Amino acid sequence: MLDLAKAQIRVDVDRPEGYYNSALAFYNLGKNKMAKPYMSHLRKMELGGLESKVKELNTKLNAGKNPQIKETFFLNYDAKKGIRLYDRTFFSFTYDTKIPFGLVIGSINHHGIAPYIQLRANTEIFTKASDITVRSNGNIYGSQGKDAQATGTIRQGSAEMVMGINWKIHQPLWMYFGGGLNHSREFWEVEIFEENGSNLGSFWARNSEININRAILESGFILDFKGLNLRAGSSLAGFDFENLRYHLGVGISFKKK
Repeated sequence: MLDLAKAQIRVDVDRPEGYYNSALAFYNLGKNKMAKPYMSHLRKMELGGLESKVKELNTKLNAGKNPQIKETFFLNYDAKKGIRLYDRTFFSFTYDTKIPFGLVIGSINHHGIAPYIQLRANTEIFTKASDITVRSNGNIYGSQGKDAQATGTIRQGSAEMVMGINWKIHQPLWMYFGGGLNHSREFWEVEIFEENGSNLGSFWARNSEININRAILESGFILDFKGLNLRAGSSLAGFDFENLRYHLGVGISFKKK
């Protein structure tokens, strides 16, 4: 509306519509000081059918801020650019060296907080284990009397779920913080031998002593460029700084209706 009002002023400087609409637009944005110069110019012009509207608007301007306009109505409006700012929904993929596969779904708002949820896992967590189990001291169980030896190859499986919130710092920057659960398992490669020494093959055995659930906290920043969604942050599992990890993410965002 503000751009249209200014365009009307340029088209015909003798017509009051542009000045009135400009004053009204600034008033609706809560910028009374910027509206008053247009109102001063209006009082020097022939108003015609606008006389009653101008009088009403002038009364409101002199009364100060309009109490009927709720502030939240304009929170998603960029007065400098003259455009509405839309909240957005995003989908992002994240990566870190220990848990390389992550998916984040959430939203970002221009006012207040917005939620997100993140799921992360590595491929090792999906290791298909046999009925054989091991312990951290190297003892192997469930080999049915056959000779069993650990090869020394170990897989560390991890999966996480994090829920959190984000809030706007300044366009296009948001900050996020979340917490959740980290689950870790350990798998050992074990070879089984017959009594005659023939190799029956290798199997994955789950370490019965490593089945850990820990709390996880994360925080970081989001950059959203109206379609391109970037994120970077860190996470801490078990409140142990030896488990501090850093992650990056990239995705897309969509304008909310």
